[in-house]
This record gives sequence, C-alpha cells and structure tokens, in this order.
Amino acid sequence: MSDTIAACEATAHAQGLAPGLALALREAGPGAPPGGIAALPADAVPAGATVLPHRLAEREGVRFVRRQPGPSGPSGRPGLHAPPHPAGVHTGSGPARSSFGALLGAVRAGLARRLLDDAVAHLSGRTAGGEPLSRKQLVLGTVADVHTGLAAAVQLLRVAGGSAVAVADAHDRITALDWEAAKLLGASGFLAEGPARAGYVGWLVASSWLAEPSGEAPAAPAAHPAAGWPQPEEERP
Repeated sequence: MSDTIAACEATAHAQGLAPGLALALREAGPGAPPGGIAALPADAVPAGATVLPHRLAEREGVRFVRRQPGPSGPSGRPGLHAPPHPAGVHTGSGPARSSFGALLGAVRAGLARRLLDDAVAHLSGRTAGGEPLSRKQLVLGTVADVHTGLAAAVQLLRVAGGSAVAVADAHDRITALDWEAAKLLGASGFLAEGPARAGYVGWLVASSWLAEPSGEAPAAPAAHPAAGWPQPEEERP
C-alpha cells in the first residue's frame, strides 16, 4: 500500500489529476461509486455513458458519469454506464473501500504539491523591497507549513488507510492545505485557467467517490468546505 500511495502522489505531482486518478482506480480494482456519480479520466469513459458537463473538470481530463440501473453482474451490483474495471473501486465495506480513498488522497496530495511548486515559482518572479516574494518570511512559513501538513496527511494515509475516519480526516487536511497554497497565488489562484483548478476539481472527484465514514453515500457538495474558497471564475453564478 505504501509504495502505491507514493506512486499515486508522484504521478499526480508530475502529470496531473487525470493520470493520478487513472492509477488510483486501476490499483483499487473493479467496483462502483457509493453515490450516483463517478469521476473518471476522460479517456476511460465509453461511448454511450451519461456524462454530466463540467468545463473545469474537462480541462483537467476528468468527466463525471451518472450511475444508471443496468444488468447486475456476478456481484449483484447494478451496472454502471462506465467501464467497471479501469474505473471502479470495491463497493464492500472495510479495507478495500478505504484503500481507494487512501490512493485518491495521495493523488490530491500530489496535486497540492504541484500547486505549491507553481506558487513558489510565481512568487519568485515578483519582488518587493528588492527581493523575491518567495523569500519573505510569511511566504516561507506558509510553504513550510503546507509541505509539513501534506507529509503528515500522506503518512496518515499510509498507516491508517484502512480506516474510513482516518481517510476522511486526511482528505479534509489536504483540502485546507490546497486552500493555503492557492492563496499564495493571489487573484490568479481563482482563475479558471490557473493552477489551483486541479485542486478544486480533485476535491469534486473525492466528493463523488468517497462515502461518509458512517457508510452513507456522499451528498452533492454545494460549496467548497475550506472557509472562503471561492468558485473558480467560470463556475460562478
């Protein structure tokens, strides 16, 4: 599990959300989402699937597919209008479900590190008082806090990836750290074409695939849980 978590984090950091999600789904094995919608890499969605349009997700190479009743397979689960093997997770309770949650958390951690890299590069090109903003104490402190927080979240996924409560806690931590990294970008952190988009879409992906620790299916999120996180400009009413 630890090596797979590291691979998912590294893939998302180097290549982005869709490749990281594809790896996590492939490693998790076949199954179906706990709710009515599955987030899939765009190239894993078959012809005839019921796709819910989302422009920001499309730009990240991700599509949201509606689960619809269909012929039951050997497990007795209703069919998905999506390919079960490359895109599924185990639907039973216990370690299998949480293992996918841990892998997805690692993907989101990799995206957050990627966002932090972009923020540092952005601030390195801007100056104040004759020095790059990336050298300012407040910025250095935030970068250190985000790095430390992500390392702690990933370690939690490694040692407690079989616990739905621990996985949910790790995802909440990563969401908050995404927000801290995005704030370093200033106004550009809220643009549809900005690097913070992947973290926002990654949160939506997690919201579609992960059940609540109680075992309940996820409800459709109405707003980002990080206080003050605005919708990217293209998704605002």
